[in-house]
Amino acid sequence: MTDQRYTIGELSGLSGVPVRRIRFYSDKGLLPPASRTMANYRVYSDSDAARLALIQALRAMGASLAAIRGILARKTSLAELLALRLSALEAEIAGKRRIAATLRAALRHPEPTPDDIRRLWTMTSLSNADMRSLTERFFEEVTGDRISPEWKREALAAGTPELPEDPTPEQIDAFAELRAMLTDPALIASAKADSTTMWTADFDPAAYHAAAERIFAAIRLAMAKGETPDSQSGLAIARDWLDASAKAMKRAPDASFRDWHLDQYRRHHDRSLRYQQLLAILRGEDAPGREWWWINEALAALAL
Repeated sequence: MTDQRYTIGELSGLSGVPVRRIRFYSDKGLLPPASRTMANYRVYSDSDAARLALIQALRAMGASLAAIRGILARKTSLAELLALRLSALEAEIAGKRRIAATLRAALRHPEPTPDDIRRLWTMTSLSNADMRSLTERFFEEVTGDRISPEWKREALAAGTPELPEDPTPEQIDAFAELRAMLTDPALIASAKADSTTMWTADFDPAAYHAAAERIFAAIRLAMAKGETPDSQSGLAIARDWLDASAKAMKRAPDASFRDWHLDQYRRHHDRSLRYQQLLAILRGEDAPGREWWWINEALAALAL
């Protein structure tokens, strides 16, 4: 079977691609004609028609001329090109969803102000990668080199805010509030000062974390049973926590250590709880429970 030949006009009629566009592809080296007539007119083949269809399909997907040239020259696989295009398209879709979320958040106010729009737009244009960098800088400033890389990775994994692809107005507000917390100089200075009292050379973070997990499980069970912090069960849990946390920090589980716990709670609980609440909003999870409140109420009851 012979290969059909077409003039540029015939190829245009067959493909629906304007002559001017075919000539452009030919001049760019993407669609060189199979041959030329004695009068130097371009002649194309069935293979060229198939090549033109592929070029048009790739252009419709947003591929650049350079990318198409790589595909046609077999320097880039079609799978690689499609994967890159998909990534770009998904990023574009995510960006449009953020714009829609910004508009929804702005329209919650009867008369949104220019400041509202600027604030919301700043939040939605702040990428998750940007927020992760902010979180990492916060941890670096607060902890320095006092904590191990493993613990820092775990803390970042648990505490880094991430805005969903299609955020609600509440999630945008949570993202904005978390950014403000992570960049607040006063908060950073306070957290840095407090971390020095916690992360001493004697501190065993793994033991502390394990003790907290165990105590929190006991607290949740006690709360489910309706037991109060000042009950006998509450006092027993408080003593257990005091002993376990003191051991993790190489301190004596005495009244001074108990008062240190209570002081830490009074000064930092609201801020820490708010951070966890905002993370829960971003993740679509239930708000954190009242375990810290319960255990500190129980610790306070020990002094009575």
